[in-house]
Amino acid sequence: MDFIKAQILKVAKLSFKEGLVNSFAGNISYSYKNFMYITKKDSFFGDLTEKDIIRVNLNSKIHPSKASSEFSVHKAIYINTGKKAILHTHPKYAVLASFFYDKIVPIDSEGKLLFEEAPVLDVSPPSASKALEEALSLSLKQYNVVIVKTHGVFAASKNLMEAYAYTGALEHSCFMLLKAKSMIK
Repeated sequence: MDFIKAQILKVAKLSFKEGLVNSFAGNISYSYKNFMYITKKDSFFGDLTEKDIIRVNLNSKIHPSKASSEFSVHKAIYINTGKKAILHTHPKYAVLASFFYDKIVPIDSEGKLLFEEAPVLDVSPPSASKALEEALSLSLKQYNVVIVKTHGVFAASKNLMEAYAYTGALEHSCFMLLKAKSMIK
């Protein structure tokens, strides 16, 4: 599906350019019919190509060896939420804010426009785990964007550009909250 791969490539490059990921951090997927298109493990968002995106049957019981380490997390989110697109990033201000807040309530107008709040999930281990699958599957039923404490952001929505918008707005809101917190003292 060329249109899916094109969206994944576009969102990966935008996410890298905006600093929402670095190096090999993060992953992207899109669910279409009984399949998931997901970035390979060790993919580099800044230089992603179609060869870095694989198609996996959502009914598969095994983790494809080439798929992102978060494959099972993405699969659980799709099965339990009905959402179609997932963007997982490691934005610096959102991760930093996860050390200070249990939820992010935006103080800026863009954040308020896009989301009322974003929970901060304290999950152990915070990456590629059954606990993460369960926590995200529950939270992303109610929210479009969440932070996993010390780890990163998961945004799930009807399309990747919307997930990207939620991620960018959350990162900006976290920056504003952290900046306001440092100025008030």
